[in-house]
Amino acid sequence: MIFNACRYQCMTLCLLLAGSFLHSQMIDYQHLSLQQAIETGLKNNKNIQISHLKKEMSATREKDLAMERLPDIEFHTSYNQVTNLFQHQNGFFNKATKYDIINGMYDFTLSASIPVYMGGKIRNTEKKASIDTEISALRTHLDERQLKMEIITAFLQIHHLKEQQSLINDKMKEDSINIKQVKSLKANGVVTVNEVLRTSLQLSNHTMSWTELDNDIQIAEHKLKTILSLPENQEMHVDTENLISDKATIPYIEELTETALNKNESVEISHKNLSLKELDQKIIKANYLPKITAGGEYFIKYPNMMFFPPEPYAYRLGMLGVNLTYPIGNLYKNKYRMQEARENIDLARLQIEENDEKIRHSVYEAYKKFEETDQKVKIAEEAIGQAKENYRIVKTKYVNKLSLITELIDADNAYLEAESNLISVKINRQLKYYQLQYTIGNL
Repeated sequence: MIFNACRYQCMTLCLLLAGSFLHSQMIDYQHLSLQQAIETGLKNNKNIQISHLKKEMSATREKDLAMERLPDIEFHTSYNQVTNLFQHQNGFFNKATKYDIINGMYDFTLSASIPVYMGGKIRNTEKKASIDTEISALRTHLDERQLKMEIITAFLQIHHLKEQQSLINDKMKEDSINIKQVKSLKANGVVTVNEVLRTSLQLSNHTMSWTELDNDIQIAEHKLKTILSLPENQEMHVDTENLISDKATIPYIEELTETALNKNESVEISHKNLSLKELDQKIIKANYLPKITAGGEYFIKYPNMMFFPPEPYAYRLGMLGVNLTYPIGNLYKNKYRMQEARENIDLARLQIEENDEKIRHSVYEAYKKFEETDQKVKIAEEAIGQAKENYRIVKTKYVNKLSLITELIDADNAYLEAESNLISVKINRQLKYYQLQYTIGNL
């Protein structure tokens, strides 16, 4: 039976290890998705691991404080070699009278005590530990949401750089076509060398921009790899397809504010902090109340000092009783502690009101910024249509020698800027949407 149980445990462990290995193998770090990045970050990020450890420490402390209700048990033993007794009947400097006594003394004592009534101090301390554990769990959840927001922001940044690089890449292809056309016109004596140089310079500028964007992408991906706590030798590239959605809609501001006040961790933490201050007041108030403990002891002692003169015999004795202590000094020492406790409660209530106001403003700001991106997207789409049409007209004129190369380059740059701006505002709209979800506590 024991052999079968051990074999079963070994098989279970092997399956768990194999499952973990297969899960790690399923992650394609060459095309890392947003969801995979979030899962990896929540598992590997050092700050999240620290946060979880703090939560476990709070839970351990709560269990430790619960042990205060259990009795304290002590065992004591001692052995002493005692001299004879000299009694100075005629003054200290005169000859003393010697009395022979029992020279060896020992005892074995077992004692126990348990708190019966401590003014509610133990119960309220346990409640404080429980609330601390809840606050630690809330902070862990907040840290996880912050990490998610950080990863999402990094993905959107990389997506923005890739889209800009793709746009520049298309412009470089178009520049190459323009250079061929200008060179053909130059061969026919239609344009000058200067115009060939200007079109080549445009390609050089776009090539330089592409190189800068490529380096920025590598830096951004390395930063994300650091956030995910991946090994330095782990090559990683992200998959940003389907990252942008044009269907991101949000409810009215009133609903958002209500959701934030119900789900944002800082709101609940501030209320629990008030509960902690109220418990502190009860604990300090307990200093005015008596303390009652029950206890007893059972001992074996030698010699028997219960008689006089002492008898050379070991004896056993047990005691059981109740002790009451009333700290009279706390009637005047506790005054300012109580005042400080009341002030801390008032402060906690003000902090709740202040935090609610901050949450309301944060939701309002995030909501308005998201609305603003909606308007910017519409404006950018109109601008790109205008820039495209302007570029088409100027290019037609240039081919027909009705405009200069500088006008064509200016129109091309304006079109590029409009396309780049549309990419930026669309990605920014998605970022503002996530920031709003984070503010109300949904992310």
